[in-house]
Amino acid sequence: MENLSGKYQRTITCLLMLPEDCTVKIFAFTSPLDVCHLSLVSKSVQSIADSDSVWEKFLPSDYQSIIDASLNPIANFPSKKDLFVYLCHNPLLIDGARKIFSLDKWTGKKCYFLGARDLNITWGDIPKHWKWTSLPESRFREVAELISVWLLEIRGTIRAGVLSPQTFYTSYLVYKLEDEYGFHHKPSEVSVEVSGVEFDKRFVFLVPEGRTVYTPPPSVAEDESEQPDDDYEELVYPLPSGAEDEPGQPDDYAESVYTLPSDVEDDPGLADDDCEVSVYSPSSDAEEEPGQPDDDYEESLYILPFDAEDEPRRPDHDGWGQLFMAVAYNQRPKLRNDGWFEVKLGEFYTENEDDCIEMSLKEVKDCVSQKEGLIVEGIEIRPSSTTS
Repeated sequence: MENLSGKYQRTITCLLMLPEDCTVKIFAFTSPLDVCHLSLVSKSVQSIADSDSVWEKFLPSDYQSIIDASLNPIANFPSKKDLFVYLCHNPLLIDGARKIFSLDKWTGKKCYFLGARDLNITWGDIPKHWKWTSLPESRFREVAELISVWLLEIRGTIRAGVLSPQTFYTSYLVYKLEDEYGFHHKPSEVSVEVSGVEFDKRFVFLVPEGRTVYTPPPSVAEDESEQPDDDYEELVYPLPSGAEDEPGQPDDYAESVYTLPSDVEDDPGLADDDCEVSVYSPSSDAEEEPGQPDDDYEESLYILPFDAEDEPRRPDHDGWGQLFMAVAYNQRPKLRNDGWFEVKLGEFYTENEDDCIEMSLKEVKDCVSQKEGLIVEGIEIRPSSTTS
């Protein structure tokens, strides 16, 4: 204690003068990290800081029932501190291997990981859309691999009473990408609801910044030709009949795509299919055009005005605005220490133990497109400001 400042020495001396049970209660109001630091002060303080009376305060009240329900065999530990350290670094498989339980080493709060089998994945039970497989790098027995869907929606639920009370939590989708398709230019909508009330909603990209765009095999392009969205492309790129016989026709045709004739407003016979012009000049009444194609969404990324110093302006069309917000805020996934990606779904607070927490990722409205190559491990829920 010679190296301690005089003020700190007096504080430790006063602490040692208190009854042990009083000191234990004081330590219980700190954190596991604080107690570890205090244990280095002196042997007298260390004996109290390492006692079961202190570390049992950092364990959840139902820890024994969780351990009993675990599929992992757990040895008897000589101290509560050893048990705490074990639960921080050795997550337990529970609930038929559909969930993982662990403790946050900084706070002692509960952490849960809902495996893919514990999630509600739209069309997840249809083999042509999703495949259930095992990966050696996953902590779960099975993960969900996306084959091909046009409607992506993943939901997970948990009761607030299962988590630590009066705690701010953040939920994350944990996944990988393998020959992904359909995720580079269109964001997904993520949100958290507490008992049906939406608390947190945002728009994110699942593809990390700078990742090379995967070129799909010819079979993908063939499958897409059957979808209604690609009818729009047929309006833009094919030349009109007889074009081969008129050498000047291609140039005239290209100009007609980008430039409306001067009498467009007076021409009552203008076909609805000419709405492709709105790709290059979206009007304020875009929502009123029922023929507005989904592919306008991608093009809007390059033409909408944006001042980086100003709050992003939300265009009238929902798809444009949501993509624009996601691009402006650059909400991208992070690479975890275990090699998986994680993207933030939202935050919530465990105030009422009966609250049902629902976390979801789904398609942005009016911007549905074919997607593939997503591997879902699950949704992780951990105290806010805690890294993976």
